[in-house]
Amino acid sequence: MVLSMRTKLKIFAAAILLVLVVIGGGLAYFNFYVKTPEYTLKVIQESIQNHDVDEFNKYVNVDNVVAGVTNNMLDSIIASQTNLPEEAKVAMNSLATMFKAPIVASLQEGLNNYVKTGSWQSGNTTADAQGAMINSDMILEQSGLTDLTFEGIDYINTNEDNGTAEAGIKVTQSEINQPFVFKVSLEEQADGYWKVVSVDNFADFIKALEDGRKEFIKDYLSQTALIIIDKEKILTENEANLNAALNLGTLGSSQTRTDLKNDIENKILPQLKELQEALQSVEVPKSAETLHNLRLKACESKIAYYQDYAKWLDNKDIKTLREATDNLKKAKTMEYEANLLTKRIEGQIK
Repeated sequence: MVLSMRTKLKIFAAAILLVLVVIGGGLAYFNFYVKTPEYTLKVIQESIQNHDVDEFNKYVNVDNVVAGVTNNMLDSIIASQTNLPEEAKVAMNSLATMFKAPIVASLQEGLNNYVKTGSWQSGNTTADAQGAMINSDMILEQSGLTDLTFEGIDYINTNEDNGTAEAGIKVTQSEINQPFVFKVSLEEQADGYWKVVSVDNFADFIKALEDGRKEFIKDYLSQTALIIIDKEKILTENEANLNAALNLGTLGSSQTRTDLKNDIENKILPQLKELQEALQSVEVPKSAETLHNLRLKACESKIAYYQDYAKWLDNKDIKTLREATDNLKKAKTMEYEANLLTKRIEGQIK
């Protein structure tokens, strides 16, 4: 069928009209969408992925968010000290006021660095009101922010009557391996765009973090106590047999020295290495890293002591015996310090 020119023009005009309607509708929808909380959260996420600090700051009131988070952190720390008398809490409030400025500076710097580079760490220090230097990375680490993984947006509730919205931002805190939903408040701006103005439940996050850390360290202490008791029971028996043989005063005998060396290499050292390997396999909470390193170093020094002692039973070199004695002193010192630190940690998590 051959269409007339008039029909062709009508079809062409209809097509043009349809395109204009589609484009106009798309523009209308886009203009509506960019002025929604959903769009703001999408742009914030993209600005972090693209390391665009200016775009991030356009949609987040950083000063207000950081100030609120800081207040939550300080309030949570004070509230957690349940055994303190009221006057002590008043004193802590005064100290908190002194530390507020450097904490705010640390969090602002960390957040800016995170958006810009993808890492919270900066390696910088800030000063408190008295000029004392405070490690920014330590503050960020204690806040739990450095171990967050974004999982998605849980919900968005918008109140168009008063121009406010609340969004649930789902994250996982990898240090304690627990999920958490931040309640984030947004406000509509004069130009119709929305902006994040606060995180409203950061105190709950700090509480969950502290509870999780306590449970993690309780598990660590319980697990390592079982390992140490199990391995050191046999080790103590073997060491007692060794000391009994030494007390006989027959080290001048080559057979005695050979027997002692065999006991060290075939009984004591394998037990110590099993203890070392068992400790190395344990998952360690950050707050127990110093304790764990002391335990491993003590074990390492004890292994070195018995290796040197076995060597001395062969070569009778006084230098080798001195090295063995030095390693034993190191092991005993670190074991003593580890025991003190264990008691201190146990007292803190009760």
